[in-house]
Amino acid sequence: MPPANLGSTQSMPSASPVQTSAPKYTRRVTYRDGRYTLPDGTTVAAEAGGGFTLANREIVRPDGTGGIILPNGARCVSDGNRGYLCP
Repeated sequence: MPPANLGSTQSMPSASPVQTSAPKYTRRVTYRDGRYTLPDGTTVAAEAGGGFTLANREIVRPDGTGGIILPNGARCVSDGNRGYLCP
């Protein structure tokens, strides 16, 4: 009697892992008492609708998912404590 059907006995080529380039979050923007402290130590007031305005008058807006978008286009994610982690 032949063995039970175990499927193909040919080896399947292994798939290479997909490389993703997730951003590394090396900078932190912290929040305390209505103000954000930026990575360079400067503080700015929090805007009522989210985000803040930098000293050079550039606006850092919320991205709609809990993070912010910096003027250079980089996206920062929420740190879970009203602050942000930025690349």
